[in-house]
Order: sequence, then C-alpha cells, then structure tokens
Amino acid sequence: MNCWKQNLNRIFASFTILCLLSGCAHGRNAGREARVEHAPGFWTNREIQKGQQLHQQITTSYRTYTEPRLVGYVTRVGRTLTRQTDRKDLPYLFTVLYDERIYATSAPGGFVYITTGFLSFLGNEAELSAVLAHEIAEIQFRDAPSNFTRKAVRTVAQVGAVAAPFFGVFGVLIAGGLVAANALAESSAPSPYDRVVHADRKALRYLVAARQDPQGYLDLMGRLVRSDSYWSPYVYDYSTSRPLTVDRYQSLMDEFKKLPLEDKSFSVHRDRYLAMTQGVREIYQ
Repeated sequence: MNCWKQNLNRIFASFTILCLLSGCAHGRNAGREARVEHAPGFWTNREIQKGQQLHQQITTSYRTYTEPRLVGYVTRVGRTLTRQTDRKDLPYLFTVLYDERIYATSAPGGFVYITTGFLSFLGNEAELSAVLAHEIAEIQFRDAPSNFTRKAVRTVAQVGAVAAPFFGVFGVLIAGGLVAANALAESSAPSPYDRVVHADRKALRYLVAARQDPQGYLDLMGRLVRSDSYWSPYVYDYSTSRPLTVDRYQSLMDEFKKLPLEDKSFSVHRDRYLAMTQGVREIYQ
C-alpha cells in the first residue's frame, strides 16, 4: 500500500512539473504580463524561475546523490566550463542523480544533471568535461518567450525517460504522457537534433578554453556508439535524446579539425577522476 501511494505521489509530481512549465501556476498573471514592457533580463529571470521550479520537483521526486566530495568535484569541473560561456548571468547548478543508467540532461536557467551510472561509465576527467560541456552548451540557446515552454517540456520528457522505470507499470503511463507532450510541443519548434549538433560545436570550444582535452569528446562519442549489448540498455535513453548518428560524429570530427590546438597540451586527469569517483564505481561493481 505504501509503495502504491508513493507511485501515485510521483505521478502527481510529474504532472505538476508539466503544469508548472506550461504556466498553469501563473495563469492569473499571464494577461498582466502580456500588457507591460519588460525590463532587460526579464525573460532570463523568468527562465531561471521556471528552472528552479522544475529543479525542485525533480529533486523532491527523484533520488539525488549527495556525497559532498563527488558533487563538489563535478561542480568544480562544470564551473571551469561555465566561465567560457556567453551566458554568465545564469546561476549554474550541477546535480548528480542516483541512477544506474548512462544519462545527462539540462534544464532552463542553468541546471545540469548527470547520473551516477554515467559517472561510473566515464573513464577520465576529459570525458566528464565533454558530457558537462554539451549540457552547458544546450543551455546557451536563448529561446523566445513563445518557445520557452517547448524547451522546458522537452527537458521533462528527457528526465521522465530516466525516472519512469522507477514507477513500474505506472512508469509506462508517465513516460508515454511525457513523450506525447514532447511531440506536441516540438511540432512547431526548430529541430532538436540541430540544437544537439550546434551544442557539440560550442562544447568543443569550451573545452579548449578551459584547458580540458577536446579529444575526450571524440573518445566518449566513440565509446557510446560502440557500446556492446551489455551497455546498450543503459545508454538507450541518452542516445535517444542525444542521437549518436554518423552525421553527428562526422560533424564533430569536422569541427575538431578547426580547433586552435597548435602548441597546446592537455591531460585527461585519469587518476584524479578515478579517485574522485571511486565510491560511485564501487556501487556498480
């Protein structure tokens, strides 16, 4: 009975997230906002507010990994990358989700998520930087107000894909509803795939500027594409939301060749990464 109630509570939380993102909670103010001139930064502030609401729902409903040493490490790596971005007005926050699947995503307003399963899969700091750099690059795209909800609902669909299996049979309904909402929201939006490819290009530049080895990006993509039957179920959600196509990999290679790498040397910091993630990797051994 308790499990049944917990599942219902989680389902309610998922639909609450959708309501928050679609503006249900702000319906009384919608008309008033449409009639006023907005000061500079208004939409950025609103984006942050929506992201905070989504983040609160995610961290309330889904388990997070809070070991300070690891979370601090992921945050430090992430912040070396955010210093290279155009959008320094966002309060970037890095959260580790306790899940065995290989997954990462981002939410409007500067929120970045990576799973413990992904941290266990990665082999060094260069690959971690590649994952975070891509999510940070996704956040850089400024959406018009009319497109904001589409971006937010897409994020919920991604998070729902990770969280749904926790809910058993109910998870199928949650995931199906989120995917349907995602498809409807995307019907008039730019191609999500194009955003992924553009984020790849931005991410490579962030890595070089942050003195992280951009080769880690290519290595990671190669490992994900070549993942064997053991890893395939764990990679599925990530490869669906961040399609690992031949065209994308070729585009990544073309952009890599343009990077200003002359006279630059990098370290992948493998020993440091393995030391910092030892606890997580022991969970899945």
